[in-house]
Amino acid sequence: MSAFGAGAGAGAGAGAGAGAGAGAGAGAGAGAGAGAGSGASSVEQPTVTIAGPRGAEAGPGTGRSYYATPLNLGLRPWSLDFTPDDSGAPAYPFEDIINPYQQEPFLEWMPKNWDPALWYWVLPYDPRLGEWLKVVDPSRAYITAGREFGAYPDFWQFERNSRPGPPPRPGLLDIGWLEPLDLAWQPDPTARDHDGWEDAKLDAWQSIRAEIEQLQQLMQDDRERYLAEIEAQADGLPGYVIAFIGASQTTHPWTLELINCGLSIGNLVYSYYKQLFKRVRPSVLCPGLAPPFGPPAHPAFPSGHSFLGHLIALLLLEIPAISQRYGMFDPVPRSGKSYGAVGKPVDPYPSVTISQEQSGTEPVVMTLSAPGLSAHELKEGDEIVFRKSQDPISAEKTYVVQKDSLSACTFTIQEKGGTVVKSEKLDKPLHNALNKNPLTGRGEIRSPLFWLAQRLAKNRERLGVHYPSDSAASRHLAAAVWRKVLHTNHPDVPVDAMLRVVIMNASAEWFTPWP
Repeated sequence: MSAFGAGAGAGAGAGAGAGAGAGAGAGAGAGAGAGAGSGASSVEQPTVTIAGPRGAEAGPGTGRSYYATPLNLGLRPWSLDFTPDDSGAPAYPFEDIINPYQQEPFLEWMPKNWDPALWYWVLPYDPRLGEWLKVVDPSRAYITAGREFGAYPDFWQFERNSRPGPPPRPGLLDIGWLEPLDLAWQPDPTARDHDGWEDAKLDAWQSIRAEIEQLQQLMQDDRERYLAEIEAQADGLPGYVIAFIGASQTTHPWTLELINCGLSIGNLVYSYYKQLFKRVRPSVLCPGLAPPFGPPAHPAFPSGHSFLGHLIALLLLEIPAISQRYGMFDPVPRSGKSYGAVGKPVDPYPSVTISQEQSGTEPVVMTLSAPGLSAHELKEGDEIVFRKSQDPISAEKTYVVQKDSLSACTFTIQEKGGTVVKSEKLDKPLHNALNKNPLTGRGEIRSPLFWLAQRLAKNRERLGVHYPSDSAASRHLAAAVWRKVLHTNHPDVPVDAMLRVVIMNASAEWFTPWP
């Protein structure tokens, strides 16, 4: 059975971190090498490269699938008729929502609520990955890639806020791995014991309620139509990616191994952050969401499906031929004429063009030029830093976004003291980049592979097991990890040696006549 193998029996696996089991029925194991179960595989069998480890406590009778969901929480039909009953009572109890911050201690995901095969995630992190290695084949390239990455936790493990130390550590918000809206659901712990603590809790509660209302709307509008797809993707995320790009074990074995690398590294990252944030599932706060199966036995934030979908997309787009077909596309010109340009790689730092509407002392205008990103999503007062100095821009300064000239793709800036940034004359537009997340914001990403990643994430919201902020946070975390591993210099932290070998071999499997 491959790392994507489907088991016909009810099995469970620890996966590469958060793990996945074989489908209770026909689900495909989504953890790296975690699929387990009995019966014949429904996917194409490998010739040489794929091994078949068994998951922790896996096998007939264990009864866990759908990403560590107990069998008792398997698929159950619900009639999605929202007509009030004869007494006028609503079809589902949507108004009955719990505020997790109404009193202390706050309502959090408890260690005992984790799937038994994943309990080791509530223990101090083991950089040797001892528990994980019990259920995987250490000879595989993707396992080596996961071990290289996991051996350096300081490289990728951060807390919400900065820590003074020793040694000092920046926080997720400080380094742009998460955006403020991703964490609007959680009161900022630094506000505790201050006058603003009650307001912080109220703001967080209002954010949660708004997100649950979005999930209720998705339940009414989308769930029934998407349910077959949602169920297939519960354990079958890798299979969707493989089919979408037209790969197979016969023709693209190293590409499949690269997808496995995304699973092994991704499961480590999102499992760590799930345990850090301990967010309860939406249906815990609003039982009326009534997920037809699940929720899985691990915390909600961040979304595992969203993280894996985005990270695997980022890794696959390192392959030139895949990037040309499935990568980042520029917006269609206002004229409506498209000349069919090929896709581009992801900008590690979102690129901008600096120009003037008129020469002279006019304010300089920043225009988002990063391929694939539809909007910068900056707002008045946001602070930004540029990657390089170009008169009149200094990479040493922090600038503030102005309200004037603020549109979806353009903005002007001022210095922190209030001085608007102007220039005598720019002979030609300048090209710079923002020190922001590669997949900044929550808007559309014009890329077929990211379309798939975002669809995978949205389906988990339609199911009622993830909040929108879970999905968005995973988008940002995956992009930040990808950039730090593959697009920054870290000679003393060899987290990417095997991963680069796999990317090189996978690239050779895809021909393109274009550079």
